[in-house]
Amino acid sequence: MKDTILNSLARLEETGLSLLLRESGVAFFTSLTLHSLAMAFVVGINLLLAARLLGLLSQIELHKFRPYLTLHWWFAGLIFFSGAALLLAYPAKALTNPVFYLKLVALSAGLLLLLKLQSSIKDPNLSIRPDRQKLFGATMIACWVTTIFAGRFLAYTNSILLASSFY
Repeated sequence: MKDTILNSLARLEETGLSLLLRESGVAFFTSLTLHSLAMAFVVGINLLLAARLLGLLSQIELHKFRPYLTLHWWFAGLIFFSGAALLLAYPAKALTNPVFYLKLVALSAGLLLLLKLQSSIKDPNLSIRPDRQKLFGATMIACWVTTIFAGRFLAYTNSILLASSFY
């Protein structure tokens, strides 16, 4: 089973797009830079909203964040595409690393929490109960801190860089 997975990853690494992303400094670092900038915006918006839920920015009403949420989802899409490019450059490095899956779970949870909060912002009848706002905000922060740390540790926790090195 392990040989089949490594063989599939090795074939993926040998595709033209994977080679381009891995061997072209411009392509790889452009993907990495776009990924980092998009993450900064998405995480920034989420942390501001979480701070508001925790009562730290209580002077700002939640509906004031509405204009930024559309931009947030555009940047979330950019995270997806730039992350896919980074994954394609080194598929075995990420897909054989449990930290990658932790990052995906934390990222997905953070985006789902924002989706729930966004529904509450648009429709006040769906708002999060005041007694649960702090827990919601703390959970958002935990998701995004986990996403950032797991993403950063991906560079240092891999046991396989290229599956093709086994063949």
